[in-house]
Amino acid sequence: MGKRNILKEASARFYFVGGLAVIIASFAFGCAAAKYRVAADKEVYQILSERHEHVFGQPHNYSIDTEYSKRKPTDVNGSELILDRARGSKVRLITLSEALEIAVKSNRSYQDNREELYKKALSLTETRHNFSFQFTSASADIGIKRNSDGTQDPATSSANIGLTKKIWKTGGQITASLANDLVLYINGKPKVPDLTLKLTQPLLRGAGADVAAEVLKLAERQVVYQVRDFSHYQKTFALNVVNDYLDLLQQADSMRISYNSYTNSIFFRTEIEARADAGLLAEFDVKQAKKDEYDAKLSYIGSTNSFQNSLDNFKQELSLPQGTSIQLDFKVLEEINKLGLPQVPIDDLTGYSMAITNRLDYLNHIDRFEDAKRSVEVARNSLLPGLTFDAEAKLKDQLYDSFDPNEYDSTLKLKLDLPISKVSERNAYRKSIITFEKQLRTLATQLDTLRKGVRADVRNLARQRAYYYTQLAKQKNAEENLLATRERLRLGFPGVRTQDIIRARNSLTSAQQAVSRAIVDYHKTRLKLRKDVGILDTTQEEFWLKTDKISGGQSGPAPDQQDQKVIPPNQILGD
Repeated sequence: MGKRNILKEASARFYFVGGLAVIIASFAFGCAAAKYRVAADKEVYQILSERHEHVFGQPHNYSIDTEYSKRKPTDVNGSELILDRARGSKVRLITLSEALEIAVKSNRSYQDNREELYKKALSLTETRHNFSFQFTSASADIGIKRNSDGTQDPATSSANIGLTKKIWKTGGQITASLANDLVLYINGKPKVPDLTLKLTQPLLRGAGADVAAEVLKLAERQVVYQVRDFSHYQKTFALNVVNDYLDLLQQADSMRISYNSYTNSIFFRTEIEARADAGLLAEFDVKQAKKDEYDAKLSYIGSTNSFQNSLDNFKQELSLPQGTSIQLDFKVLEEINKLGLPQVPIDDLTGYSMAITNRLDYLNHIDRFEDAKRSVEVARNSLLPGLTFDAEAKLKDQLYDSFDPNEYDSTLKLKLDLPISKVSERNAYRKSIITFEKQLRTLATQLDTLRKGVRADVRNLARQRAYYYTQLAKQKNAEENLLATRERLRLGFPGVRTQDIIRARNSLTSAQQAVSRAIVDYHKTRLKLRKDVGILDTTQEEFWLKTDKISGGQSGPAPDQQDQKVIPPNQILGD
């Protein structure tokens, strides 16, 4: 009876410990699962804010949350998206500033880039974790043995906990492990847990902060690179939205010019018909006037279709449902015309120097070149023999009633690793040199591309200026030609035909549309040049209207100098 009572008591203790362990584990998992996302966001956003402050001098609040982020994935139904895109809306005026806000909040490509930045910082948290003290293992082995006579004995049971600092910046590693025998606890004879401390420190291969911490350094730098790239992407994205908005305004303006041409063709056809009825013109002139009216009508219909397609594309860029009815703010076009053609007083050499200083994405190319240079030294280190210092201390098995802290075992070792083959390490070292030289070529190519792009921007801006003033003069000439031709036809000058009026009016329509395009294209090129040299600040209100006063640059022609002289070929070819 006594033995059976002892077994019952031991079994009760066992089930109590096991049940308690299950409850604690389940509760801990449930709470942790609810906090994992919050903990990840907190750590990642702190990293991004710190890196942003390091790069730009001020912190920034990052967030990748969308309108669906607070909802469970199981609560989001696909039919919801289908119905949302089939729904219409009232007409809504969207200014250029509002379009930028909507695009930043909702554009899918922008969100993808924002999430890539988040994931890069998330990877850094894992790398940092590898350089910190951490619990690497925790286990409990609990069992009951049932005998053939119905009695029960505790099976061999144990609990183990491991704590490791995987990597020191010197390349070392320290491990602490704690193990306990649960059988002795259940039997009422608790034992002092086995405690083992172990230190491993490489002295040659893998030793030193420059080698051991290279993984951490690269992970830290990758976040900085991503912050810079994302900043440049933000400017490019904002400029694309502005360009698309300006293009829509220009298309709308061209559509209005096309409609005016169509209504004028109707008026002209009725005038020709009246003159033909009076016997002043032949039926052939009426046919020509009708053909001109049909052509003008088809041109207007085509321009409306093109504008509506572009407007739908713009809705998609803003991630607005296609059923959304929007109107544009034509005050922007008025402001652009009022601003005229402000200069960007930058020549290609000054612009290149400014870009090297201001373009964060090109600082990444330079820093990656330095990364490749360091990787050669890391690969060179792997060719060294392995020499490791190991130290271990372990308490001897003892019970609490006879515990003596001086009872322990310790060992000190030096391990020398002289592998016969170093083919893998040799190949890795050689590849690192090739990678470095490739990165060197990549940097040179990127710098050449930058200089080429700035040179093209400067030339294109001068070309757009000349093109605008030439088209303006062409428009004025077309207006005068149309008035003169109409007057000559009404006065009955010999040799003046209906076809002459039609050609003159079509020339005026084309010139008006070309002027409308030219001023928009000039401002698009001007903004691109400012972005490419790194001085475009898209955080300013109405940044598309800001002008520059830059010292050191070579000015172009004065704004009122409309008669742009062309450069003779021999100055270009060097003949």
